[in-house]
Amino acid sequence: MFFKKGLHMTLVFLMFFFFISSSMTEVYAADRKASDKNKVRVWFSSEKDPASRTWYDGPQEVKYALDEQTPLTLTKKKASDTAAVYIDPSRRYQSVLGVGSSLEESTIHNLSKMTPAKRKEVLKKLVDPKDGIGMDVMRITIGTSDFTAQEFYTYDDMPEGQTDPKLRHFSIQKDIDLHITATIKEALAINPELKIIASPWSPPAWMKTNENLKRGKLKDKYIGELAVYFRKFIEAYEKQGIPIYAMTLQNEPLLEIDYPSMYMSPSQQRKLALALKKEMKKHVIDTKIWIYDHNASGAWNYIPPILDDKKGNRAADGIAFHDYDGDLSVMSEIGKRYPDQSIHLTERSIWGTAGADRIAQYFRNGASSYNAWVTMLDSQIKTHHWIGTPDPTLFIQDAKNPDRYWNIPIFHMTGNFSKFIDRGAKRIESNYGSKNTVSNVSFLNPDQSIVTVVINQTSADQKFHVVSENRQFEAVIPAKTVATYKWKQKK
Repeated sequence: MFFKKGLHMTLVFLMFFFFISSSMTEVYAADRKASDKNKVRVWFSSEKDPASRTWYDGPQEVKYALDEQTPLTLTKKKASDTAAVYIDPSRRYQSVLGVGSSLEESTIHNLSKMTPAKRKEVLKKLVDPKDGIGMDVMRITIGTSDFTAQEFYTYDDMPEGQTDPKLRHFSIQKDIDLHITATIKEALAINPELKIIASPWSPPAWMKTNENLKRGKLKDKYIGELAVYFRKFIEAYEKQGIPIYAMTLQNEPLLEIDYPSMYMSPSQQRKLALALKKEMKKHVIDTKIWIYDHNASGAWNYIPPILDDKKGNRAADGIAFHDYDGDLSVMSEIGKRYPDQSIHLTERSIWGTAGADRIAQYFRNGASSYNAWVTMLDSQIKTHHWIGTPDPTLFIQDAKNPDRYWNIPIFHMTGNFSKFIDRGAKRIESNYGSKNTVSNVSFLNPDQSIVTVVINQTSADQKFHVVSENRQFEAVIPAKTVATYKWKQKK
């Protein structure tokens, strides 16, 4: 009898213990879920000697290099006398394609000097979304540009005085021999979501008025042939396993200079866009055509003659800008006039917190993507044919020991954008702030996480608070630092 009664009491106790434990587990899980909803993750990157060529001398220590910090907590909105960033996720703007750099021949020439393991290590740091900074748009050149270690070439070069209108001699073999296609495929293997965009610096010399890759203009009679040339390039790269997501029709069409270059009028570019779109349709190619590919300063004179024409507008899929001259607000104005055209910042290298703020401004002015220009030169600032002396590149290779390399701070600062803003994210409303305190740009990712990149260009730590959906968090960003804040949108 005692045994039965004892067993009964034991069972009652166990059931009670199980109930209490389950309840506590549920409470703990609920608390943890609520805590996760209110948690703000934080990453810092700091500048050091931005744009200084001393970076070519060797690596230097920086305080923060995309380092994760102690999480912050979202609380109910309350009064604060610090600088404020106000975010409204319900007000959404352009979709994000991505952030990246370039795999032009100078970079690939230096990468090809490395052992396979080191080359893969660099590429992973660039494009791997988990182990790197997750760049997901890379710009390549159609033929060579000024940043090459080679003699200038195209895919159909002919002896002086000879032409090849049937393009019988077309070949991308040099790109294969120079490891260009192999390196791009290696990057795609690391990140299959990588989008490749391409730009030509010059068509074959025989197509041009001066019969030279430098300077000159395209002969009108070869507009159709150049469209076929571009189509054959896309097909040749596709056969190599490299899909071309988008291409521009001429890098910097308003510039003639002593490296591969060519002036192309708006009228001629419109005709070329129509001819290329026709070629693509005939051969079932879905590569996007982005017009212009030059500075904001010349945009209003160049873009309307193409896009105000109905056929020209239908032939184009987007507008590419560079950032060497002009006000970035032009991108926003052009975007409002042509809302069916995506906007892209396809070329500009920047440095330091001022550079990070420039990236923020690209997105705030409607850009769906940003690409830096030239990823890696060596410590002797080689090899290239540009007419000036380049400022430091994202990676620098030791000229005496090719497997040794280092990055400059803007690599990590670019990662404050590329690693956390996902493809398909929408830029959302936020007040810009001030260069005298903090500035920012904000996004809503497809997974409903909010990402805000905050930039402190000042020489002092800055206190501020972020307000979104009646919640806020208080933060301090160190001097000369870029910070990424990420949290879940309120449901």
